[in-house]
Amino acid sequence: MDVFAASAAPSIPPLQTVTRLQSALSEAGIESVVGGSWLLASLGLIQTVQDWDLVIDSEAGVQGGRWVDPVPAVEQVLAAMGLRHLRRERSGIFRTSAALQVDAGDHSIDVLVGFALESQGRVVSIPARPGHMWQGLRMARPEEWLAAYRLMGRAERAEALQRHLGR
Repeated sequence: MDVFAASAAPSIPPLQTVTRLQSALSEAGIESVVGGSWLLASLGLIQTVQDWDLVIDSEAGVQGGRWVDPVPAVEQVLAAMGLRHLRRERSGIFRTSAALQVDAGDHSIDVLVGFALESQGRVVSIPARPGHMWQGLRMARPEEWLAAYRLMGRAERAEALQRHLGR
């Protein structure tokens, strides 16, 4: 159960693989941010997180003024790192362009390309704009995840981010 109060350091899966992956993606010209529960943990809003969410804008594939699908490039980075992954199918309200679940041994990393949610018959893109640095990782901006949690109907998480932003 999540505890929405700032206190001790969060209980987290190892940082090594996600840090290496974010760095390798950046070296390949693909910028990513960490969002989801990890954003909340980095702000001291929750204590326990099970996996990582790396988010990449679908526009991250623009190179030399041309759009290039970033998914094969992400898969090449994963292969070069020796990380196995599965492509997850869209389900429920999730309309993300591509969701890759990376096997990081004792935990997983979800790589979301073009994170989007369906709400009231329309698709809402959630940008992957960079926010603060935490533990060597580039985190997402809380404003984007406030919108995402509201769209997902996760009121408790949205309220925690709203309180944080109101400080």
